[in-house]
Amino acid sequence: MAGEKILCVDDDDSIRKLCTVYLTKRGYRIEAAANGVDALALIASKGAPDVVITDVNMPLMNGLELVKRLREDRKTARTPIIVLSAAKQEQDILAGYSHGADDYIGKPIDLAVLVAKIETILRQTRAVVEVVAAPRKLGVVIAFAHGKGGVGATTLAANVAAALAADGKSVVLIDLNLQFGTAAMFFDLRPRATIVEFARGDITRVTEEDFAGYLADHQSGVRILAAPPSPEEAELVSVGAVQQAIDLARGGRDAVVLDLAAKLDEITLAALDVTDIVCVVAAPHLAALRSTSDTLAMLTRIGISDERILVALVRNTAKGIDDAGVAKFLKRKADIVVPFAEKADAAADLGVPYILAEPSDKTAVALRQLAVRLATRKAIPA
Repeated sequence: MAGEKILCVDDDDSIRKLCTVYLTKRGYRIEAAANGVDALALIASKGAPDVVITDVNMPLMNGLELVKRLREDRKTARTPIIVLSAAKQEQDILAGYSHGADDYIGKPIDLAVLVAKIETILRQTRAVVEVVAAPRKLGVVIAFAHGKGGVGATTLAANVAAALAADGKSVVLIDLNLQFGTAAMFFDLRPRATIVEFARGDITRVTEEDFAGYLADHQSGVRILAAPPSPEEAELVSVGAVQQAIDLARGGRDAVVLDLAAKLDEITLAALDVTDIVCVVAAPHLAALRSTSDTLAMLTRIGISDERILVALVRNTAKGIDDAGVAKFLKRKADIVVPFAEKADAAADLGVPYILAEPSDKTAVALRQLAVRLATRKAIPA
């Protein structure tokens, strides 16, 4: 059971030493910090621990703020956290849970109880890891990214998902435009459950079978995890919930399609971390191309290789910069061009994917070609 790295955060030097000596004797690797600021610096330099144990009342940054910061960072969003609190300080305990702590232990610390809680949390964590790591079918993860709204990214995500389903593949579409997601509307669906309901539950205990209950089914075969019904509910969806949703969606399926928001935040970065191929959506207009150029540069900076990027140029109006001009601006040719379709808006308004509404149209043909190119990319091993 031992060998895992545990970070103990407490401003009381005697408690840090006590935990270090006791847990080290049981085979754990211990690091210690006197406050939340030092803890974050340790994690930044040495990587995420397997478990964090933190006091609540500390100088510079208290334990509750530390828990909040850890839950907001995609690298520690699912790291187990145990909060230390005086036995009668129920407010601290409740606040710790509300910020995302997994368990608590009262002070003065009963070290045997602390070890029992650590071992229980680690067993649960191992069980999840073993399920994810077990030999099983893992779907390719396709993300649609864009730097500016109105370029047709959701249209492409919906149609690629529908094209894959029409080809007999099992597909989940996850709407990660959490504030203003409209993916469900493209299928004329009004889901009873969204990603908010999933995030509110105990995500670590949700099985792949349970996860299916949060998905909305479309007659095309596409299954959708919808965005929150209102912008303010986006805050209820944690980075860890998004990571877990993608993990569960991949299991036993052919493809997971992610419709990303037009902003770079921890949720977008968490999604890109596990994405096999990023389809960057551009439109042939100056502002959109500038945003596309910035998006491509950002993907390079965070380590997404060119082999994992495909640029799709969507001609969403009858006019616009020609293909040569687009290539000159972006310093690369678009990998695929989706031609303008006069009936595209009407199909979207009816909630029918264009490849189903006008299957013989040249735009629908281009969308199916895009789906094939994206789906044939090799998935990153889990």
